[in-house]
Amino acid sequence: MRAVCNTGVLAGKLALVSRGVSTRSPVQVLSGVLLEAREGRLELSATDMELSIRTRSPAEVEEAGRLVIPARIFSDIVRSLPEGMISIEHDVESGAAVLRSRENEYRIRAYAAEDFPALPEFSEEGSFRVSGEALVETVQKVSSSYSRDETRPVLTGILISFEDSRLRMVTTDSYRLSIKETELATTFEGKREAIIPARAMQEVGRIFSGSDEEQIEVQLSENQALFRVGDVLLGTKLIAGNFPEYRRLLPAAFEREISVNRDEIVGSLRRVNLFAQRQTPPVPVSLVFSEGSVEVVVRSGEVGEAHERIPASSEDDFTISFNPGYLLDGISAVDTEKVVFKFNEPLKPGLIVPNGEEEPDFRYLIMPMRDPSRA
Repeated sequence: MRAVCNTGVLAGKLALVSRGVSTRSPVQVLSGVLLEAREGRLELSATDMELSIRTRSPAEVEEAGRLVIPARIFSDIVRSLPEGMISIEHDVESGAAVLRSRENEYRIRAYAAEDFPALPEFSEEGSFRVSGEALVETVQKVSSSYSRDETRPVLTGILISFEDSRLRMVTTDSYRLSIKETELATTFEGKREAIIPARAMQEVGRIFSGSDEEQIEVQLSENQALFRVGDVLLGTKLIAGNFPEYRRLLPAAFEREISVNRDEIVGSLRRVNLFAQRQTPPVPVSLVFSEGSVEVVVRSGEVGEAHERIPASSEDDFTISFNPGYLLDGISAVDTEKVVFKFNEPLKPGLIVPNGEEEPDFRYLIMPMRDPSRA
């Protein structure tokens, strides 16, 4: 194999594909990038057996072939080279990858391409297109509330549904629940639903944000999902299992509905959180409502106290406490000028929604906390 590429273009492609490289597997070949030189291009692939990323770089191919190069040293070398051209050659006799740029030469011990796992291919049959902007925005809205606890794999994913002309995504870590619905220009026949690892969906967002594409092509099968953005193909295994019946968690009605200026309460929460986060675990933040206002309060035995008061549409006295980070995540995901809180009792879940929407397209259900300082 021998191919010649532009160093700047190749560095960008390596940075992208390296996000699929395994950093923990004892299988050495998974720590590398598969290079396949063919017909005027160099294809790059990486996988950790859960997620795979493939892309390509324009190249002058002098000899077709396949080669796996350790990702980190390869990427570091290419990124550090001055702008120009780089040749990549497989020295079959020594088993090394030989990189040449100007008067420089680097020899890296390569892995056998035959040991690299076969990656899924995208099929036009059964695939569909969605607005990339809509898909990525929906992922961003729900990304704060998926679980990072890998002992509960279903909760580390995003439940994604395509039905009629609507896209719905749901995440929960059992302390909060995010639901985002987005109207699409595409109409789907039937319903398609899958639990996709949140990490994979965030990678799709990064890939789209760095592209000039307007749409993302999607293919869902029984055990995997493929997303194609221009010349980049991301594949991921689906998460097996049953997602919680989240609709049952949403109260049918609420006793209180209170609106607050979004930017004002976000600013207050960020400031009082400076007191809360200096303890482990963080102390609760209390929302103390009275007629026409809410006081945002944190009491830390180690640091001190913070009190801020801002206008609110509340009509009576009511106090409820939350994890300050979780509360800030939910409010920050709202786009409207005012955010609406819906409450029943101090120890029952609260709901955060945008203002002025009879059927809100974003809902954030959050469990309250007991505030020992108010006992």
